[in-house]
Amino acid sequence: MELAELLGDEDVRARMGRTPARRADGIPLAIETEAGAELAEYTRQMVTEAREAGIAPDADEAAPLVHDLVRRYARTLARDPDPEFREWLTRRFEAGVPDPCVERYWRLVWRVNGWQVLPNQIPVYPWLVRALRGRETPDRD
Repeated sequence: MELAELLGDEDVRARMGRTPARRADGIPLAIETEAGAELAEYTRQMVTEAREAGIAPDADEAAPLVHDLVRRYARTLARDPDPEFREWLTRRFEAGVPDPCVERYWRLVWRVNGWQVLPNQIPVYPWLVRALRGRETPDRD
C-alpha cells in the first residue's frame, strides 16, 4: 500500500528522476570505489558510532573523527589532506545523500521483490557531509 502511495505522488516521482541510479541498484559511490570497501565500511561504522553516541556533526567531539577520516582518505588516495581535498571529499560524499522518500521507495521495492535490503545510508552521509562542511581541517601533524 505504501509503495503504491509513493508511486502515486507526483512529487516523489519527480524526485526519483533526480536521484542517482546507484540508490536503485546498490552501486557504491565513486568515492567508496576509489577508496576501497574497507575504508568505506570504516567510514559507515565511525559515523554510526558517533551518531549513536549523540555526537552532532558540528560538535567539538566530531572534529577529531572527521580529521581522522580526511587523513585516511587522503592517504589512501595519495592526496594532501588540505582544505581543497576536504572540499573535494565533501562533494564526493554529497552525491550519496539520498532523498528520504526515494530511499523509502527503493527499500519497499527490495522487500517486495525479495531482494537483499542494502544498509540504510540516510543517517550516515548527511552527518558526514555536515561534519565535513562544519569544521576546518586541523593543522596537520
